[in-house]
Parts: sequence; C-alpha cells; structure tokens
Amino acid sequence: MATNSGATELPQSTPVLIGQLLQRRKFIVNESNKVTQFGKETISSTSTVFLRDCNDCEYIIDGTCTKVMIENCNNLVLKANKKIVTSIIEVWKSQNVTLKINSQVQTLQLDDCHKVNVEYDSVKHFHSIVWTGTKELELTLLEDGEVKHKITKTQEQESSNNSQPTQSIIRLINGELVEERLIRAEKGYPITERELREWKQKNNVA
Repeated sequence: MATNSGATELPQSTPVLIGQLLQRRKFIVNESNKVTQFGKETISSTSTVFLRDCNDCEYIIDGTCTKVMIENCNNLVLKANKKIVTSIIEVWKSQNVTLKINSQVQTLQLDDCHKVNVEYDSVKHFHSIVWTGTKELELTLLEDGEVKHKITKTQEQESSNNSQPTQSIIRLINGELVEERLIRAEKGYPITERELREWKQKNNVA
C-alpha cells in the first residue's frame, strides 16, 4: 500500500538542487568602503555576480562568471578582467559608476543611472551600449593604451509615467561611435529606424 508522505516533505534531491542554484549566484549587498577581488576561488563560470546597495566600493573580477548585475549602487568601480560567459553587464538605478572592461562585453545595459564612466581596454571587446534614462554617460575605447574613440552623452529621464522611455543604442559604425534611437518593430523586436528602413529597401517592403 502506498503511503502518504505529506505535502511538506521534499524529495531527497531538493536540498542538493537548491544548493547548486545558490552557488550560481554571488550576491553582494549593503557593502561600504570595500575593495573586493573575485578570483576563480570565489566565483565559478556559472556564477552571476549581483551587486546591490553598495557604496564607495571597488570590485575586481579576476575569474570567469556568467553575468554581472549592478543595482542601486553609488560611487562604485567595477573592473572586469576575465571572460563573462553571456557577455552582458546590466546597471540600473545607480550613480557615479565606473566600469573598466578588459574582456569582451557585447551588451552593456544602463537604465535610470546618473554619471556612468565606461572604459574598454580594446575596441574588439566593445559591441554596444543600450541605455535608457541615464544622465551623463562617458564612453572611452582604448587601443594599445591610447584613446581610440571617446563620446560623452546625456539622456533625460522621462518626466511622465505614461510616456514610453526613450531607449538608445551606441555602436561603432564605419569607424565612429554613433548613437541611434531604438524602436520596436514587428513582435517587439528592437531595431533602429535606419536598420528598419534598410531592411524594407532590401526586401522591397513598403
């Protein structure tokens, strides 16, 4: 006869699975006035580094991780020296953040920030910055230690809760850093007006 083990009883494998999931997150919360280095001993390639509510801190990533997320931090310096598997860094609701990126980060997303300074050690490591409601963004691309490209931009936060925020993308186009506004095409796909126009011309779409 089958026995009723009770609704609150967990499979024996559950604690192990939960432990594995927690190991894939590296949460740093409410730190102040610290310098912290993350090496391969402290993070794994499956770890997402999440910094939240940290002030006047510097974090150095010297081990491979999956992704980096920064929320509500002030006066923060992040140095990404090793591979980020997803090639993504996200920063939101933060102020006076400096990012020194010494590995490939194809998508850097900035939302509702104030004063963000981004420096890539090589042009080949840069692909795009997608940003919304962020005031005072400075982007520098180095090559062999010298400034190759540099741009400073400002973007006002939306004053109306009913208005859609303006999302823009910065990329290297024909050897120049160019900012373009993103729009939503069919099924919400993000694209610039230039790209949409070129696609329509190529495919003879009115």
